[in-house]
Amino acid sequence: MRRLAVAVLALLLSVPARALGDSPAFDPLYANLGKVPDFALTERGGKTVGLADLKGKVWIASFFFTACAGGCPTTIENMRRLQDQLAGVDDVRLVSFSVFPQQDTPERLREYAKEKHADPERWLFLTTTGDDQPMYDLIQKGFYQAVEKVKDPRPGFEVNHSFRVILVNRDGEMVGYVDGKDSAQMERLGRRARLLAMRLPLPAINAALNGTCALLLILGFLAVRARRLTLHIVCMLAALGVAALFLACYLYYHFVILDGKPTGFVGEGWIRPVYFGVLLTHTVLAAVVAPLALVTAYLGLRGRLRGHTRLARWTLPLWLYVSVTGVVVYWMLYHLYPPS
Repeated sequence: MRRLAVAVLALLLSVPARALGDSPAFDPLYANLGKVPDFALTERGGKTVGLADLKGKVWIASFFFTACAGGCPTTIENMRRLQDQLAGVDDVRLVSFSVFPQQDTPERLREYAKEKHADPERWLFLTTTGDDQPMYDLIQKGFYQAVEKVKDPRPGFEVNHSFRVILVNRDGEMVGYVDGKDSAQMERLGRRARLLAMRLPLPAINAALNGTCALLLILGFLAVRARRLTLHIVCMLAALGVAALFLACYLYYHFVILDGKPTGFVGEGWIRPVYFGVLLTHTVLAAVVAPLALVTAYLGLRGRLRGHTRLARWTLPLWLYVSVTGVVVYWMLYHLYPPS
């Protein structure tokens, strides 16, 4: 049994790093655009807002003007949906920059924000008073987005500008962008914003719980082989407790933090069947191991050692496989390739 457990552990930990597959295609949601420069703009309520006011927050920048007849209505509607998607996530802010400050006065922005049901604490609308150039310099040189006034424009098309929506982390670094007119991309951005705003790194905690469970299983097996039965019982009961804690954290993360949405694997090439093969066996065997572990523990605690020993010969290697592959899945999903 010990040889089998060690063999399973060695096999799973022998998966190579980047050599397993080709690099994934470029994903703009994970593009590093540098740091946002400082700015001082006027919010719809008349307050001056700068980069320091957003420090420590994850924020999402969009560019629009209130009379826009092009892509702005779609982008702003997707921003409104983001506001709903991220309700309850305290450390995320939406920030919309007007590209037509001459028209979009604070008073006009107040009316517009009210029409869009924008929460003034969570969704800021920024403009400049007087000169448009500070806004244009920020958009062009700070966010690296296109913006220019149109000569002899049709109403609603006075300014040509980017409809990209940019994700900014707590340190003011632009860490990705999407097409603001694409609702699916905006939903992905919202999920990543939620992850960046998490104070506790739950995926890493879940992986640590899986790793701890694996170590307890190995220690418990070695203890029983050495006839140290008390240590064996303590280790196995502790492994059950750690597994239960993992399950609680896992369900909270996927159904509360991610709203039940799966975390996509973006690796390409033959790494995909490797990943999904590990994930499938991990998931199926996890469902099998849960009742097996409970019954095995019950038999041991009731002193039915023959049945306990027989069942443990199956439970231990399967449980060890599930625990170790939990760490492998985390590493492949969050470190080998970032989540989408």
